[in-house]
Amino acid sequence: MMSSEEMELIVNSGRLPVGWEIKKLCDICEIEKNQGIYNNLPYVGMENIESNTAKFIGSYQPQTVKSSTFRFNHNHILYGRLRPYLNKVLAPNFQGHCSTEIFPIKPSECLNKNFLLYWLLMDSTVNNINKTCTGARMPRANMTAVFEFDFPLPPLPEQKRIVAILDEAFEGIDRAISNTEKNLSNARELFESYLNSIFSQKGEGWEEKKLEDV
Repeated sequence: MMSSEEMELIVNSGRLPVGWEIKKLCDICEIEKNQGIYNNLPYVGMENIESNTAKFIGSYQPQTVKSSTFRFNHNHILYGRLRPYLNKVLAPNFQGHCSTEIFPIKPSECLNKNFLLYWLLMDSTVNNINKTCTGARMPRANMTAVFEFDFPLPPLPEQKRIVAILDEAFEGIDRAISNTEKNLSNARELFESYLNSIFSQKGEGWEEKKLEDV
């Protein structure tokens, strides 16, 4: 089985397994800028993509915005080019429209879109993209430069196998986070219950005073 760390090691080592190829990113996907004013479609802004997790934290309800946006569908990867160190990438399973700070990237038939998603999420990819930025206050990735990056392309069945492994790993992380939050919530409730019982059940020798007196 391949972990995300092992995938990153393969990508950065220069020693590719048999059957893998090196392609320019521009040769295996393209940015589709179908720009306009769209109604009756869910909207994705930069604030609607969680950093580092590829989670959509917006609403699926239709939303119209005043400025023009890019239209996308389930075939695209959405990449947030503004402040790329925030690592905002999404593989939508719905059609909608997004901020023009988010570029809809359409993979070719030889590239699994979720394989591209995980490649974009890798720390080394984020660091390399961040180096292309222009603008000090509002840095934006230079997508022309990014699309000249070398991309390690396994055969399609191998891409799907790696994606399945990484999907499972991400699900495991989500479960661990959920369990930790639940345990913290349970501990907090237990503490509050114990605290309430102490102050509600007076012991021998206890007396009541005004707070201002003590």
